[in-house]
Amino acid sequence: MILYHCSPTPGLRVLEPRVTPYFDKPRQLCLTELRPMALFYGIRHFEYTYGYTRAGELYYMEQFPGALAELYGGKSASLYLCEEREGMETTAIPHERVTTRPVPVREEILIPDLLAALREQERQGTVRLIPWEQVDEANRRWIVDAERREILDRGLLDRPEDPMARYLREKYPESWALAWEERGCP
Repeated sequence: MILYHCSPTPGLRVLEPRVTPYFDKPRQLCLTELRPMALFYGIRHFEYTYGYTRAGELYYMEQFPGALAELYGGKSASLYLCEEREGMETTAIPHERVTTRPVPVREEILIPDLLAALREQERQGTVRLIPWEQVDEANRRWIVDAERREILDRGLLDRPEDPMARYLREKYPESWALAWEERGCP
């Protein structure tokens, strides 16, 4: 079976396991059966806001107005195709495989614009892209609360110049204010 891995780093011949600085995961290499899911990892960022419907359909929901274009528009990446190998494990995330071993690259496909590639995947029916304007009030409240918890759990109020803190303060000002309020600061 062919698996995908996407990275902003071109020219890789072997994919190496790594520790991501933003998600609490062990040193591993993540791959997926789904091309559009892999494309979300073509940037290095603090969040990947995709999920699956109850019917198992992949979707991306903007967490703030214009998020998809801001994060993916005009950004290039390399989509790596690899063979599934013995020892790869499935995770709780649908269609994901992980391994602690290096994996040779079978083929590299240059993606000149991730946003255009994601929109093409949407046209093909492999992913649903949900713009902020279509995010309902319940999900908007959930986003505010989830980001508030992230700010507090990571201690970002005490590290205002941390890149993740700056990003969350800018993109989620309501969450930032609620975190300050919860901590008892004006």
